[in-house]
Amino acid sequence: MSLGRKRSRERRQRFGRWLWRLSQGLMLLIAILGFATFVYRGAEELARSEVSALETQVARLTQQEAEAQQDKSRINSALEQSRSEIRELQARYARDVPRPPYTQLLTIAQERITAGVAPDRLANVLRQAENTRRCETRAVSRRFAIRFGGAPSADEGTSFLDGMLRITAALPAGAEDVARLSTVTVANAWNGRTETLTGLPQRLSLPLGNLELDLNISSSDVRGFAQATLATCIRN
Repeated sequence: MSLGRKRSRERRQRFGRWLWRLSQGLMLLIAILGFATFVYRGAEELARSEVSALETQVARLTQQEAEAQQDKSRINSALEQSRSEIRELQARYARDVPRPPYTQLLTIAQERITAGVAPDRLANVLRQAENTRRCETRAVSRRFAIRFGGAPSADEGTSFLDGMLRITAALPAGAEDVARLSTVTVANAWNGRTETLTGLPQRLSLPLGNLELDLNISSSDVRGFAQATLATCIRN
């Protein structure tokens, strides 16, 4: 009996030692698993923090890139607008700023206006100016009286081409400055046109078929009179 109890006690002791070693192993395993879980959670939190920081940085860089693109677009737009304004100014300069030979003409016009010549008279002279033409007939000159006060009647003034071209001149009552204040009327019958001009001298080119009538009207050397000269020229 004592031998059986001894063996039974030894078996219990061996089982207790095995159970103790097993419990120690389980505790060690639990400790390792806990530490591994802690390390994993820490690493996971660190990775999540780093990913969040990277996402924030990517968002910031993306926004900066978008702002840079907007700034680039604004700069390109402003640059194109400046180039367009420069082209417009260059075109306006070329259009509005006179260059030779127009500068000489403007200088002469300024001198004549400063000397007292009416701008309308200068403008009419420029409108009538043309290259020298070949005139086949001798010019015909006629002197006629200037009407002082009121409008000239139908039989006043002078005429050419059997009355088809009539010229009259008038001055306001009390006026004496024929060069500035006289009113000259030129009426032609072939197209029913009448032109009223101010000041003397005057020059007109009147087309008639393949001819061009060169009419010059000026003050006469006789006081109170004007003179009209008509030349017939061939049109080119």
